[in-house]
Amino acid sequence: MMEEINLLELIDKDITKTTGTRKLSIKGETKDYSVYKIPLEYLFYNDQNGRIATYISKHEDDQGPINRDDNESYNQIIHEFIVDSNRNAFNKTKNNIKLFGQRLPGVVLQNGRIIDGNRRFTCLRELKKEVGKDYYFEAVILDTEKGISPKDIKRLELNLQHGEERPVDYNPIDNLVDVYRDLVENETFTIKEYAVSTNKKDKEVEKLRDKAILMVEFLEFINAKGKYYIARDLNLDGPLQEIMVILKRTNEDQEEDVKNALFASLLTADKGDLTRHIREIGKEIINTKNAKDFLEEYEDVVEEVYETLQEEDVVDISTINQKIGSKKELKQESKKIIEKKIEVNRIDAARNKPIDLLERSFHSLDSIDTTAVSRMGTDNKEDFKELLEKIQATIDLLGEKVNV
Repeated sequence: MMEEINLLELIDKDITKTTGTRKLSIKGETKDYSVYKIPLEYLFYNDQNGRIATYISKHEDDQGPINRDDNESYNQIIHEFIVDSNRNAFNKTKNNIKLFGQRLPGVVLQNGRIIDGNRRFTCLRELKKEVGKDYYFEAVILDTEKGISPKDIKRLELNLQHGEERPVDYNPIDNLVDVYRDLVENETFTIKEYAVSTNKKDKEVEKLRDKAILMVEFLEFINAKGKYYIARDLNLDGPLQEIMVILKRTNEDQEEDVKNALFASLLTADKGDLTRHIREIGKEIINTKNAKDFLEEYEDVVEEVYETLQEEDVVDISTINQKIGSKKELKQESKKIIEKKIEVNRIDAARNKPIDLLERSFHSLDSIDTTAVSRMGTDNKEDFKELLEKIQATIDLLGEKVNV
C-alpha cells in the first residue's frame, strides 16, 4: 500500500499559503478556511465521488477493484471517468481555467484525498500535460486529526455538491447510487440529516431513497446486483420515476407482481422512449380494472425474462441484448399482450364515455337549487324553461337510442 503523506507538514515547503479563503460549514460551525497551492502529484481522487459511481462499478465488474498502490496509475483511471461523466462540462471548465486560472478553491484532506474539486483537479492535470508547465491545485486542507469524522466529511461533501447555489450535474443514476449508499447500504445519514446536508425537503429525499431502492431491486431482478452502470446505460431514471408513480396507486397485494411485470416490460420493449412506454402501461393497464387479467397473462413473460438472466453467471448490457434481445418470440408475446390490454382499455373507455358524461350532467342538474329557480325573474324563467325543453328533447332522443 502506498505510503500516505501529510500535506500539513509540507506547508511553507512544497505547499504555499495563498491570500484566499473559502467558507465551509463543518460540525455545525461555519468559518473561513485558508487556501493553499498544492502540487498535483500530492493529491488523489475521491473514489467515493458520487459523480462517477457507475463508472467505478463498471471498472470493478470488468477488472476488479482499482489499485491504490500506485498513485499516478490510480489517478489516471479516475481521470478518465471524470472526463467521460460529462465531457461538455469538463471542456468548459478546462477552457475557463486555462483563460482565468482556478477561481473556486477545492477541499482536500491532509492525506491528499480530494473532497471537492475533482473536475478542476482533472482539468489542471490535462493542462499540465498540454502546456508543459507546472500547475497547482488551490484548496483548503482539512486537518482530520482535529475531531473531523468520516460522517462530518461526507456531510461536507454533500453540502458542497448539493447545498450550494450551483447546479448538480450528476448523471441521475450516479446520484441514486450515492443516495442508496448513504441512506440504505451504509446508513450514514437519516432522512432528515441528508435533507439538511443537501438543502432538500424530507419528502424529496424519501422519494430519492425509494427510487434508489427500486433501482437496486431492478438490478437484482436481472441478476446484476451492484452493477449500477447497467442502470445508467439503460437510462433508467425516467422509467424508474414512472414505476414509482404506478406503484403508489397499486394495491399492496399486487405491488410485487406489478413491479416485476414492469421490469420485464422494460427489457422486452423495442428501443425507444422507455419512460413513455412505462407510463402508457400504467395509465392504460395497471391502473385500470384490467390489471389483474394482465398480470396473470403476462406472468409467463416475467418468468422467462427472470429465469433467463438468473441462469447467467455474468450479466451485463451485452448479456441482456444477447439473451433477451435475441428472443424474438418472447418480445413479440410481450408486445402482443401489452398492446391487446391497452386496446381493451381504450374500447372500454369509449363504451363508458356516454355514461360518464350522463353522470356528470346528472350531478350538474342535481346541484341546482330549486328554491333559487322559483325566485327567478320572468325573463330568466323563460330562458330556463327553453333550456329544459332542449334537455328533455335530448333525453328523449337518448331514450330512443337505448330502446333500439
